[in-house]
Amino acid sequence: MTYARSGYLPDHNTMDQNRLWVMNTRTGFIGYGSMGSMIVQGLLDKACLQPCNVLVSTRHPASLTPLIDKYPFVKVAKNNRALVRECNRVFLCTKPLDAVHVLSEIAGDLNPDTHLVSIAACLPIEQIARFFPGAITRVVPSLTAEMNSGVTLLCHNSGVSPGAAQEIEALFGALGNVMVIDEGNFEVGTDLTSCGPALIAVLIEEFARAAARTSTLTLEQARALVIPTLSGTARLLDERGFTIETILRRVATPGGITEEGAKLLQSEMPGVYDTLIQQTLTKHGLVKTTVRNEADRLLDRKP
Repeated sequence: MTYARSGYLPDHNTMDQNRLWVMNTRTGFIGYGSMGSMIVQGLLDKACLQPCNVLVSTRHPASLTPLIDKYPFVKVAKNNRALVRECNRVFLCTKPLDAVHVLSEIAGDLNPDTHLVSIAACLPIEQIARFFPGAITRVVPSLTAEMNSGVTLLCHNSGVSPGAAQEIEALFGALGNVMVIDEGNFEVGTDLTSCGPALIAVLIEEFARAAARTSTLTLEQARALVIPTLSGTARLLDERGFTIETILRRVATPGGITEEGAKLLQSEMPGVYDTLIQQTLTKHGLVKTTVRNEADRLLDRKP
């Protein structure tokens, strides 16, 4: 898949040129939950990383059994500190509050030249840098990467060299599209990408339920109608280069039935989405405050 850096879309050769170095870099993953496992498995399946150069640390080692069965040369680290001592690149794939505890734990063992990559939500680079003042990249992955689709958001701090930035962008570019944006836009970007599948799924479900309520269609039949329609519409936009305006012009003919529905949505939905984004931004702020307070507590108790 293509990837974007500051709005620029290079071709696949950029990723290919970096692949050998990326594969040979000792890479560690702390955390193996839903997103962590998706990233590890995806990068191994795409041969972006060599199994012998991958280390994983998790509180639930049994969850690694399928991975080790498939890739027996992947190493299970004894603990987080042992992992970071062996790796040039470390992925922090935990929940936000867990992430600050992990950072406090590994801070003294991280090599100054390590590239730390965090997918923890609501944990800004400035907070990570309080524990590790080195090269830091924040990543917002999306479930859609399981289908080699969607967009992964990235932001690098000034400690990340251009070469290291390209390596990370190449890795995630193998799983879908990548866009580098200002960290200040991460929360809204998260709504559109990482939160997007759930929010879109709700729209699909409510559309199907409304159809089932007003007809003899079963809910399963309504879903079977709307889901392929969504998929086809997405392909028209993504693969055929259709614009929103093109689809409206082709389907919502003036004075027609579709136009009535489109006008209703255009009237009602701006307020719904403004409220949605405001509520998620408020929640982001609350979680960031909780995470910051916990970081303060952990740093205050350090000798």
